[in-house]
Amino acid sequence: MRKLEVVRCDGTVTNTGWKNGVIKRIEYHVGRPLQWSICLLHFNELPFRYIFQHIDGQTARPKCFSGPVGQQLTCYEKLPVVDHEPIECSIPDIDRNLLSKDQQYFLDISNAITLGHCPEDLANRDPGPLFHYRWLTATNRVLRLYISSSYPSGNLKEIVGFILKSYMPVWFEIKKEQIFY
Repeated sequence: MRKLEVVRCDGTVTNTGWKNGVIKRIEYHVGRPLQWSICLLHFNELPFRYIFQHIDGQTARPKCFSGPVGQQLTCYEKLPVVDHEPIECSIPDIDRNLLSKDQQYFLDISNAITLGHCPEDLANRDPGPLFHYRWLTATNRVLRLYISSSYPSGNLKEIVGFILKSYMPVWFEIKKEQIFY
């Protein structure tokens, strides 16, 4: 432990909490500050989480949200997919084999939104359970909600615009370049 200089982990509060996080406890144990190397995919979730909560309201419990957009994320799959207003964005070219199933869903639904039409097989895929520590799943659910909305609210459009123009391109560049994640 005396030679330890860098701690590499994801950015969950369990690891990074300023008072009782694992890294802080290791720093107390070794008696000096350490360099933190945080997963960039988790780091990329921070602006999305902030934007989502700023626009839609704070989270209520670990599996639900309190705002009008967030409250719909638990029942969106019952909504039919409709042709929707396409949103232009730049989707990085990436090898699908690098991606997990939820990340492939993210790529596919992002492409569907740029086209203004969603294939039926994509509409029937399940993006996974909703938890606050899985912001990618929340992102996928927001995008699925958008393609089910004939007249999306201004807040939903704003959140989806941020996802497609900022969060998503950075996410796939991190994966593509295989930067620490």
